[in-house]
Order: sequence, then structure tokens, then C-alpha cells
Amino acid sequence: MRKILISSFTVLSSLLTPLFAATSGQDLKVITHEVNQWLNAELANSPGMASFEVRPVDARLKLAACERREISLPAGYRLLGNTMLRVKCVDGANWSFNLPTKISIAVSYAVAARPLAANQILDVGDIAMQQGDLGVLPGSVFLDPTSILGRTLNSPVSAGQALRQEQLRASMVVLQNQKVKIIYRQDGIEITNEGIAMNAAAEGQPVRVRLDKNKIISGTAQQGAIVMMGQ
Repeated sequence: MRKILISSFTVLSSLLTPLFAATSGQDLKVITHEVNQWLNAELANSPGMASFEVRPVDARLKLAACERREISLPAGYRLLGNTMLRVKCVDGANWSFNLPTKISIAVSYAVAARPLAANQILDVGDIAMQQGDLGVLPGSVFLDPTSILGRTLNSPVSAGQALRQEQLRASMVVLQNQKVKIIYRQDGIEITNEGIAMNAAAEGQPVRVRLDKNKIISGTAQQGAIVMMGQ
């Protein structure tokens, strides 16, 4: 009778072991849910309408049960375009894996409204807005057209071509040998003078000015051929 009980217990154990093993593993649906929540939170303040596609976690992946998981971007990846997410167990087990993800952000970006020539200073009529996916656009495109106004093209741009930061330079507000107005402000006191600029400068750049008797001073270039000194 004892031998029969032992055999029965052995059979019962062999039947229950796979069941316990199955229930002790990590539920992959939980990971998928957490990844979706993380992406929604991270993309909430995107510059446009964000959407994403996450590759399903491979059902053949057998992971030990984990109490808490951490989701992040691996080094070298960004939250845009074809990218990777890192899922790591930080409590209860020792595993991690990367999850391929595609992120799209629909934005309006600035393009040339017509063919534009090199050294042209851009005005409102030179710029048009176009819809596109930020994930496949150059990272230097302009989403705010007002930041382009008054800047100068380094090279020609075709109609409909995206305007990029590396194509533009700040326009010179002070030219070399130009007569400029010097404004000195300090502690509520303002003193004005005039001089000749010794170098060209864009707004905010340093400029040297020659005064009478060849005295040289330095200040900051401002719109309207003005050089600011002091505070």
C-alpha cells in the first residue's frame, strides 16, 4: 500500500510541476501594457501628433516572474523613428531585453515657398508650411517659421525643399566700416555716441568700434546698426 501512495504522489507531482512553472513565469501581456503606458507618457508633450508601433514581445521568450520593471531608451537611441526600448527587471529577477519600436510624430515644418537664391534674406512670403513625419525628416528642420525670418541662406533652395538650420545664417545687423550708434547703459544712466564698426556682426555677436582719435571699444551688435555696452 505504501508503494502505491508513493507512486501516486510522484505522478501527481509530475503533473503539477509544469503548471507551477507556467504560472511562475512573467506575464508578457503585462510588459506590453507597461510599454504602451510608458510611451504614451513620454510622448505626451511631443511637438505634433505622436503614434507608435511596438513589436509584440516574442511569445517564446520565457522570463522569470518580476515584481517591477524599468523601461528606458538604450544609449544611442532617440524617442523617434525606428528605435529600441530597453525593458529590464529591477525587482525579483535578473533579465532584460530590447524591444524594436517605430515612433512617428506628425508635424508642420518649414519649406521654401518658391526657389530661393543664395544670400537671400528670408521674409514671410519665402516660407510655406508642410505636413510630414518628424521621424523621417532631418533633425534640423524648422517647426517654427518665425525663427527663420530675417536669416540669410548660405546656398540656393528649391521650391518645396525643407529649410534646415545648417542652410541659414544670422543676417548681419552691423557691417564693417558702417557708422553705428553706441549706447552705454549702467545703473539707470544712458550715454550715446557714434563710431565706425571694425567688423561685421550678427545680432548678439561682439563688434569692435573705432571712436574719434582711434580709440577702440567693444560691444554687442543689435538691430538698426546699434552697438550696446554696459547692461
